[in-house]
Amino acid sequence: MKQINEFISNLKKGGNIKIIVFMGLAGIFLIMFSELFWSGEKKQKEKYTKTESIIGNYENYTHDMENQLKRILEKIDGVGKTEVMVTVVSTEEYIYAEEEKIKKGENDSSEEKQYVIIGSSGDKQALLKKIVSPEISGVVIICEGGDSNIIKERVYNTISAVLNIPSQRIYVTKSND
Repeated sequence: MKQINEFISNLKKGGNIKIIVFMGLAGIFLIMFSELFWSGEKKQKEKYTKTESIIGNYENYTHDMENQLKRILEKIDGVGKTEVMVTVVSTEEYIYAEEEKIKKGENDSSEEKQYVIIGSSGDKQALLKKIVSPEISGVVIICEGGDSNIIKERVYNTISAVLNIPSQRIYVTKSND
């Protein structure tokens, strides 16, 4: 307690002003540079969230596709109870709008491409032109009617028509239930 009283009396006399100014500046610098220290952690978390989002989109896409195909196939006469597995080659692809500038010189020309940026000064982003769905690499169908060639042909034709994939990428078999 005695030390605190001495410190306060020294402050009143103006003896430790340098210490107070130094501590104040140190506090300001800590506040200013704290963004540098924690921004790396934020970026890493954002990167993880984006990766998690991509994986989630991939799983959601295949799951939704499997459910839709299952509903369609089970409505075909003779197919019966069905399980479907869809595999894809890639994830969704985002294609952004670009503008091209061609510079012509005397002997040669060069081409420069830049993304079209939209938004206000604080919230700029590239203009999304289209989203390309993942490419389906194969489909497996396990169904009660999978031992009949007629049913298999119906399933092959349905899947091929719906997904626009060749029949070589489709496998149909009978379930053991």
